[in-house]
Amino acid sequence: MFSPGPSNQPLPFTLNSVSSVLSPNMSPAAPNTRSKRRQNTKPKHPAAKKVKKFVRKPLSFKFRAGKLQYAAIFEPPKHDFSPDPHHSILDYFTDFFSNDIFELIVEQTNLYSVQTDSRSINITNDDVKDFIAITLIMGVVKMPSYRDYWSRFLRYPAVADIMPLKKYEKIRKYLHFADNSNINDDRYYKVRPIIEKIRLNCLKMKEEQRYSVDEMMVPYKGTRAGSRRQYLPKKPKNWGMKLFVRAGVSGLVYDFIPYGGEDTFRNHSFTEYEESLGLGAKVVLALCKTIEDKPAVVYFDNFFTSLELIHHLRQEYGIFSLGTIKSNRLRGCQNKLLADKVLAKKGRGASSQIVCNDTKLAVVRWYDNKPVTLASSFVDSHPMGKIQRYSKDTESRVEVNCPQIVKQYNAHMGGVDLADMLIALYRSNFKTKRWYMTMFSQSLDICVNNAWLLHRRDHADPKDRLPLKKFRIQIVSELLHKNRTRVTVSQENDPPKKIITPAAPRPTDAVRYDNNGHLPMFVSYGRCKYCKNGYTNITCSKCILRLCLVSKRNCFYNYHVK
Repeated sequence: MFSPGPSNQPLPFTLNSVSSVLSPNMSPAAPNTRSKRRQNTKPKHPAAKKVKKFVRKPLSFKFRAGKLQYAAIFEPPKHDFSPDPHHSILDYFTDFFSNDIFELIVEQTNLYSVQTDSRSINITNDDVKDFIAITLIMGVVKMPSYRDYWSRFLRYPAVADIMPLKKYEKIRKYLHFADNSNINDDRYYKVRPIIEKIRLNCLKMKEEQRYSVDEMMVPYKGTRAGSRRQYLPKKPKNWGMKLFVRAGVSGLVYDFIPYGGEDTFRNHSFTEYEESLGLGAKVVLALCKTIEDKPAVVYFDNFFTSLELIHHLRQEYGIFSLGTIKSNRLRGCQNKLLADKVLAKKGRGASSQIVCNDTKLAVVRWYDNKPVTLASSFVDSHPMGKIQRYSKDTESRVEVNCPQIVKQYNAHMGGVDLADMLIALYRSNFKTKRWYMTMFSQSLDICVNNAWLLHRRDHADPKDRLPLKKFRIQIVSELLHKNRTRVTVSQENDPPKKIITPAAPRPTDAVRYDNNGHLPMFVSYGRCKYCKNGYTNITCSKCILRLCLVSKRNCFYNYHVK
């Protein structure tokens, strides 16, 4: 089906012969000062090898006015989405964030603590589950700093009671996902093991029939990500790492690739022709090669679309596609479409269509507020539909002609944006300078949202469905308690434990010394908050603190006077 890629031929010369020609007086055994300096200044992470560029071989397109003869109509796939009665909320989550991921985190975190401080912190699977539970709660209940959840004034028991702050900070400090002693030229080597495990788990889902391919930003404004950090001005979050994602219309994420420049496709292979199609086309091909159930339809925007890509997907992979396309990628056929000015004169709803039945392609230009051009391998303008648009002239909504290709694109293109929106609702933001922690939190949120969407798909009855927030909290509850004995159950003859009440908050100095409204009140006896050994039944009505007020110890006066 595919032409084989270029083979690795042996070099006709050796490296020693090259070095002798370039510098006959230098030998590897006795490097000079300059070569030593170059060795010392070698980058810690070697740059990825440059991808060989190929010249594109353009197809011969013969476009003319008419209808697409090879249009396709799809029936929805017949899948049994009946729920497993024994599948709990946590099981949906661990379908994606599986137990081997917990074991990986435990192993690599303990290893990193030994590599750093020569001493293991000895965390367990339960500790990682507690840490993940805290992270999910922090996505729902947000505070300016993670320490606020344990602070005296803002203490949040749902987090603070899971583990002490010091233990949380220790896990957070050493959290790792890869062995630092095995560094390679992969720009995402710190999170590659966990990303690949989650990807493989996502690919196990029962597939939909229609997908969208788009970019997803992982918000990050730190300076330690290097070239991984991108700036996309048109995205809601301008700065961050970029993921290329294939998602279903429902918002389920099936596959994703982190963008790493020339290193993006290190785990993917392409034919020589596919290499020549450019970055956008290679992204679509890499994400679509993992589709099992065919025929399938893929939608993408003009960053990815080219006529060669749309033809290649149908011809070689049996995948139909549709996307908006830039005029400079139309290979000359833009001259056969009505010009933008002509469509503008005809008014909203005007369209122009050309087809190439030899390559099974249709190109449609439609004018709404401005012209847009779309290309497809399975649908064209027909049947023409109607949509509602607001008219400034009549100050009311009017019907406008809308080609079928536009309606198909608008109905099915938003899967990645939907997934991105769901993640943004309760984002697990670590607020850290370490870029790989941000990538980990994004992967965690993808698992949570996929689990929630699968749960909704399996439970058609609205009564059985849970809102995303409640579903997230349910995952936390089961992480903390399912198959675990968090608290030792007391025996009947054990003495009851004394309840230790938290310390009373102290007033600020501005309140303490304002000489306004500080009146003594009688309460039950307790320890004085000013002297060491005093007990009193007098409290300040404003500060709410017990203070001695007797002839020999006037702590009440001394406390309120500088």
